[in-house]
Amino acid sequence: MAIEITKHFRKRFIQRIANTKRINEITEQAIENGTCTSEIKSTILRKELTDKEKQSYATAKLYKNNVFWFSENKAITVYPLSQKYHGKV
Repeated sequence: MAIEITKHFRKRFIQRIANTKRINEITEQAIENGTCTSEIKSTILRKELTDKEKQSYATAKLYKNNVFWFSENKAITVYPLSQKYHGKV
C-alpha cells in the first residue's frame, strides 16, 4: 500500500523523530504494524486518541513510541508518545 508523505509530515518527522532517509519505510511499517487505538490498553490514552480521531477525521497508529496520523492514504503528522505511556500500550 503506497502512502503519500506530505511536506508537513516530512518536516515534523525530521523535527520530532529523526533526520533519516528511511521516512517512507518507517511510515509504511507504522501503518502496517502499528497499534490501532482500539488495541491500546491504557484507557486514558485510548479515549484521548479516539476523541482526536473523531474531531480530525484521521486515524492514529502507535508505532515505536510515536503516534502517526493518517488520513485516507496520506501521512499527516507524527508525535512522540508521552513518556508516561511508554510500556502501557
